[in-house]
Amino acid sequence: MQTDARPSRKDRAAAWLWAAAAVVCWGVMFPVGDLLMKEGSMPPAAVATSRYLLASPILFAAGFARHGRRMLPRGARDWLALAALGLVGSAAMALLLFRAQELVPSVNASLMEAYVPMQVLLLAMLGGARTTWRHVAGIALGFAGCLLVLRALDGSGLRLGALSRGDLFAFLSGACWAVYTAWGRPLARRLGGLPFTAWTVLLGGLWLLAWQFAAEGGVAVPRTGLEWRCVLFLAVFPTGVAFLGWNEAQKGVSLAHLSFLEYFPPLVAAVAGVLFFGEKITAWQWLGIAVVILSARLLPRDAG
Repeated sequence: MQTDARPSRKDRAAAWLWAAAAVVCWGVMFPVGDLLMKEGSMPPAAVATSRYLLASPILFAAGFARHGRRMLPRGARDWLALAALGLVGSAAMALLLFRAQELVPSVNASLMEAYVPMQVLLLAMLGGARTTWRHVAGIALGFAGCLLVLRALDGSGLRLGALSRGDLFAFLSGACWAVYTAWGRPLARRLGGLPFTAWTVLLGGLWLLAWQFAAEGGVAVPRTGLEWRCVLFLAVFPTGVAFLGWNEAQKGVSLAHLSFLEYFPPLVAAVAGVLFFGEKITAWQWLGIAVVILSARLLPRDAG
């Protein structure tokens, strides 16, 4: 894996601010998504489609105002890559995530973020990146922390029966985002964060729109005040601000540092769930969150 050219101090500071904004927006997304999935009547595909299609005009308006014709991809290869990344990193990721939130608490669904550093590292290893004992120890410790948060591991030992189909959907959602982050990085850096974000969000929404017509025979839209408020929040912050922040951060934050930050949205989600939605987090789950964050200290943070 190639090492990124060293960015300026100003670029690094801006990139870290963008990354922090993405982390916070994604952290609060999970309790809001949990509320929508359990109190609303919209199917997961409709929620994901609505958030993307509502966010797209804002992203494109900002993009054309800032970049002009440079918002347009350069050739068939770019179009194919954007379509594939929109399918995997936008459409499939969101569809699996909201399906998970129908079945498990928001703190469980938020573990999709904690899986990502391990999944990105594995993708890097498959791509030929050098592996050390710290890499392996970080993966093992992070996995143990995830099991604690999922209540599949506690003082009585390993309880795999606590895992559910919703937890599998969260894991697969994280895998989709890991592919989007690792394989989309060169294109995001070349096109720029705003063009890359706008196109993958729009194309993800169009993939989901096609899915709804094919699988569900039509398109569901928000109907109640709660559904509109939740979907608009998801469109502006976890989609518009967070996707843009993540892809802008690619300019000045290494891939390993960027994937490390994925450990923090579950912590934000847990705190938000307790403060605003009355969710209960056990002592073992708090320990798991701490272990997951600690495991990031063992992961490589010098690679590009």
